[in-house]
Order: sequence, then C-alpha cells, then structure tokens
Amino acid sequence: MLQRTLAAAPQLAVALLGLGLLDAVGSAPPDRGLAKKGPHARKVVAAAVVDESAVVPAAGTTDTLAARHLLSRGTFGVTGDDLEHVLDIGIDAWLREQLEPEGFDDEEMAARLARYPAAGMEQDELYERFPPPQVLQRQLRRMGGDRDSVGFDQEAIQTLRLELGVQPPGRILFDLAGAKLQRAVYSERQLEEVMTDFWFNHFNVFFGKAADRWLVGEYEREAIRPHVFGRFEDMLVATARHPAMLFYLDNWTNVAPDSLRTEDANFERLRAMPADRRRRFLERRGVSAEQIEQIQVVMERRRNMQQGINENYARELLELHTLGVDGGYDQDDVIEVARVFTGWGITRPGRGETGPIRFSYQSRLHDPTDKQVLGETVRGSDGMGGMKEGLDVLARLAVHPSTARHLATKLAVAFVADRPPEGLVEELESVFLETGGDLRAMTFALFSSPHFYDPALYGAKLKTPFELVASALRVSDATVMPSRPLFETLNEMGELPYAAQPPTGYPDEGEDWSNSGSLLQRVNFAIALAAGQIRGVRVPDPDDPSTVVARVLPGADVTALAPAIADELQASGTPPREYGRRTLGLALGSPEFQTR
Repeated sequence: MLQRTLAAAPQLAVALLGLGLLDAVGSAPPDRGLAKKGPHARKVVAAAVVDESAVVPAAGTTDTLAARHLLSRGTFGVTGDDLEHVLDIGIDAWLREQLEPEGFDDEEMAARLARYPAAGMEQDELYERFPPPQVLQRQLRRMGGDRDSVGFDQEAIQTLRLELGVQPPGRILFDLAGAKLQRAVYSERQLEEVMTDFWFNHFNVFFGKAADRWLVGEYEREAIRPHVFGRFEDMLVATARHPAMLFYLDNWTNVAPDSLRTEDANFERLRAMPADRRRRFLERRGVSAEQIEQIQVVMERRRNMQQGINENYARELLELHTLGVDGGYDQDDVIEVARVFTGWGITRPGRGETGPIRFSYQSRLHDPTDKQVLGETVRGSDGMGGMKEGLDVLARLAVHPSTARHLATKLAVAFVADRPPEGLVEELESVFLETGGDLRAMTFALFSSPHFYDPALYGAKLKTPFELVASALRVSDATVMPSRPLFETLNEMGELPYAAQPPTGYPDEGEDWSNSGSLLQRVNFAIALAAGQIRGVRVPDPDDPSTVVARVLPGADVTALAPAIADELQASGTPPREYGRRTLGLALGSPEFQTR
C-alpha cells in the first residue's frame, strides 16, 4: 500500500513528510522574509536548491537508468562515483569485478573494522572479554556474595565487571552490527556484502539464543561469507555443521531414542559429578580421551533434554534452507531426516568452564537403522558412517530441482520484485541446475538477465530499514564511528542485524516494512541524520545546496522531487543558510529515496 501511495503522489508525499518535522532540525527561527508566497520568492528558493546541470551522468537516459537499477540492487546504495564507474566499464565488467572480491584492497576496511573488536574475535577471547552472567555469579559466590530471589544483585555483577575490565555479552551484538554497517557503507566489495546479508538471512541464526551470542560472528565468517560465490552445497554443509546452527535449531539435542540409556551401575554417580571432576575420575581409570568426550556429551545432553528425536533442524532444512514449503516432502520425511542427523551435535565446556563450542559427531547418539527420505532409502550406519548419512542427504538436497526453484524464487523476490517475473525465476532455476548450484554463476545470471532490466521494475522494491540507513550514510558522505543511536535506530525500525528471532530471518517483501509507524521512523531518521543530530555520525554541511538532490539520487529523474522540496522550503520559511541540510533531509526522506 505504501508503494502505491508514494508512486501516485510524489510531491504530496514529500510535503507530508516534511511538514511538521523540519522543526526537529533544531535551527534558528525562520527568516520570514523568504516565507512570502509568490512566483518571485519561489524562483529564489528553487534556484538555490535545484541545479539541473548537476545531474551527471544525465538522468533519465536508458544506460544511466539501467546502471542505477543495477547499483540499487547490487549495492547498499547508489553513489555518483559508482554510477560513473559502471557507465565507464559496463554492466558486465562491473559484475565480473564484483564477483572476484579478492581483487579489492581491504586495508582501509580493516582499519575501520578495528573499531569494532568483538566482531573479529574468536570464541576464546569473546568468553574472556564478555563472560556469561553465570560465570560472574560463580565468582561472586566464591567471594561470598549473597543471592536474592532473582539471582545475584545486578549492581554487584556490574561492579565486578568494572573490576575485571569485562563487558556484558550484549556488547558483542553492538560490535557485530556496527561492523556490518561499516562494510555496507564503505566496502568496495559491495556485491559480496549484499549477498552475505542475503545468505545469512537465508540461513538465519538468532544472536539472542544463549550460546549463540558467542557464535554468530564466527558463523558468518566461516559458514556464510566464504561461500557466497561458491557452491551452494558447501554453504549448506558449513551451516549444518556449525555450532551456531546446531544450537539455534536444537539439533545438538537430537539423539536416537534410547541412546542415552545405560546399564552401567556407575552412570548416576558419574552424572552427578561436575564435568571437570568427572573427566579426572575417568582419566585415572584409563578411559581414552575419545571415550571421555563421548561420555561428557551424553551427560550434558541427559541433563539438558528429553531423550529422543528433535525435528527442528530437519524441518527448517527442508522448508527453508533447501526444498521450500511446496518442495514435495511431508512430515514423514521431516522425521526421517531428523533421524539421519541424530548424533550431529556440539562439544561444550564443562560446568563452571568457558571455552570454544565445536561441532562434534557422536556415533553412540546416532540412529543406525535405515531411513526413507524423499522416497529413497538411506542405509543406516554405525560409527563414523552415520555422519556420512547426513552428508549424503545434504548433497542430494543441495541439487534437488525443488531447491533450485526455491532459491531462484527467493533471490528474485529479494533483488527484483515482490512478485518477480516467472521468466527470471526459470532462468535462475536452470542456471542452478546446470552448474550444480554454482552461486557465482547464479548471481551473474540474476543481475545480467533482461528480465532484471525491465523498466517497470525500477524502483519497485521498498528498502528495508538496514538498506535505508546504509544507503543514506553512503550518499551523505557520512563519517560513521561506533554509534549507539544508529544501533538503536535499526532496532526501533525492526531490522537490527543478527537479531531476527525466527528461522525465516527478516522479510524480503515490501509490505512487511510499509506501515505508517515505519514511515514516520524513516523520515525522523532522515531529518536527524541531515541535521547532524545522530551521535557518532558526522555529515558534512553540503557545499552547494543546489546539487544535494542530484547527489542523493544520482542518475534519477528528480524533475518532480526537486521543485517539491523547493516549495516545502519556501512554505516553511527556511533560512538560506539551512537550505543544504534541510534539502538533504527531505531528499533522504522522499519516496524516491525510500525505494530501490
């Protein structure tokens, strides 16, 4: 509904966005001498904020519009420099350049990311610098602290954090989100960043689920980013084996029925021991390291779950990650796939300890009997053969025709239109099947297809909140430092990175982001950014107000927007010294900028 409204009345929409919100700029009282209504006053204002010759390359030409459309979908925001570069080397050359991101120098980006240290830390360091609350509680207990009805007093925990020089785990998310925004705004590897965002969302894990606080950054670095231009099967296996996914979708608790039972008379005695004491007890009795590890896993799982099959990962693997909801499987397939993945779990530090959580296949927890998946028999195996069952099923799913259809549709929805052309979906589906799931080939096909460049699709996608924020920062030449207000803005808009709770991730369709409350938040952000009111973000004062609209929307047709902004400045009595920033705010809040 929002898109139809904006498309139908762009000038009215701009006026509505601006009226009543310009006071948020916090400027001096308006110069009433410029508030006079009349053609002369309008010409004065228009001349100050509209310079048609500033639109370079020429707006509205076929090549320019196509290049702009490519950049609006293949980057986190069209800039004038990028537009000129695409027009200089051509669309195909730009795509090939972006599909080989190793060719870009990362030195400057590394310096920017250094301001967000937690985003690059390994698990060991994260646990040391951002320890779980229970670790601090145990330390307080050893120090003689008192426990109240809801746990240790939070003030005591905060005092201990200060004494130890550590921070709460929530700081990890601040750095992860900040680093992601830095990449989106400044990286020359724009297509890699866009596709990393897409595939993380496809294989979503939720930062807020307990141990995933210390795992999400590693998950993106190891299971997603290296594979966005590789083989889909490699990414599928990497996500299936990563502790973040195993923990998020509970497959670490997925075990064969009865696998946790034992006739050992010492079982209950062992189970009652703390993990470190149990390990020493077993070592003294000559139990091998491998056997001790398996016993530890059994004890951990016995304490944390009911015995039996957990279908969560199997269901999302079929419904979201591969075949799709209409992909030809049923509930029996879900159960059988869950049986295939019994024993795929994690190793965790013992009780009272911290440290890396790693993938661990435990054969004694695997169901070794035959399974029926999608009408074919998966021969049951014991020992390490049980893990091969899972790899074989992933390999089958990775090249299944339903997977090709599901991924082709999802890519087309995310990057082309909420209701994409059927011809484009079929093209992408064919490329996927012909190449065995080559994502580089599929990405090139997506952004080079004639269907992609249908002019009817230009500006047809509403930007998500993250895309809006990143693109606004890009075109305003902002200098972005660690910023709590930016973090809070993304959270309030509903798209804080790594914070999507459901396995579906954040939505790709515009209707999920178009409501009156969201629109107001977007405009308030635009006005605050242009006014320099966001702490940690510096936006330079525009040197020439007449070029602002063209800089915000390079290559776009702004023949309706620019005069509408001029009218708004006249109606509000804006002083000339404020034309630049107020024009920037209105341009960033305009319908033309809200879409891509």
